[in-house]
Amino acid sequence: MKALTIKSVEVLDEAMQTDVHHTFGMEHYTDYVFKPRSDQKYSATIVLEESAEVISNIESRSATFPDHEFLIDDLNMEQNTIERYRVKNGNIIEKLQSGWEWKK
Repeated sequence: MKALTIKSVEVLDEAMQTDVHHTFGMEHYTDYVFKPRSDQKYSATIVLEESAEVISNIESRSATFPDHEFLIDDLNMEQNTIERYRVKNGNIIEKLQSGWEWKK
């Protein structure tokens, strides 16, 4: 199983948080009702078997928000590993893997 957390780097207003949530399609994966919070960073966590398709969708759909950057933390609970993707304007701009320290 994997736990995938998607976060905005910047603080977003409530309307933008909702727009991000629906653009990334998170309403199809979350088990809770998403409620934006006034002027905070967007954040959603989902649990699923395979994360590659969701990461690819977020990467491509991030082009909808060219001025915003998002972090995706992909936690593999079976292997105790985590990968972090920095996504902006439809591209992965950095990929880090965990160990004792984040490594490129």
